Amino acid sequence: MNTPLIIAFGSNINPEENLSLGLSRLHALTEFHALSTIYRTQAVLDINQPIESMPDFLNGAVLIQQAWDPLELRTHLKAIEMERGRQPNTPKWASRPLDLDIVLMGDCILQNPLLTLPDPDILTRPFLAIPLAQLAPDWIHPVEKQSLQAIASRFKPDLNTMKPDHLLTNRLRTLC
Repeated sequence: MNTPLIIAFGSNINPEENLSLGLSRLHALTEFHALSTIYRTQAVLDINQPIESMPDFLNGAVLIQQAWDPLELRTHLKAIEMERGRQPNTPKWASRPLDLDIVLMGDCILQNPLLTLPDPDILTRPFLAIPLAQLAPDWIHPVEKQSLQAIASRFKPDLNTMKPDHLLTNRLRTLC
């Protein structure tokens, strides 16, 4: 049975090329149902500590339907990241050519050393919560028991730190 799931993506090393090629590779594995707006966001250590010496990230999310086991899908995502030049065991806050993460999978709750579902960063990162709410506003977060729209509404987007990139969004939406 196919399960709806959302994959978040990001890049701050040659991001336009790496997102385009990485998402094309992902699209070869599965059909996209919707792609969020792509946002240019400051690199941060945490919500209150921007890293000005690091290039901005481009972030977004894609909604798919899939029957894969989440750990099997994660293996495919990591292979695509490595094809785009990501090194294994890259520190969480380092620059990267491509980041692909399963953040929600139906009502699945999973605690595994390799994968936590739903991704806990949904609750603290506007660049994650807002694109997810665009894709599936009524989706109920399986732990919080709130809609993605309600979670996203906690954040007030700051156009100084999170700017929509409509040109890249439109280009990547041709994959859907």
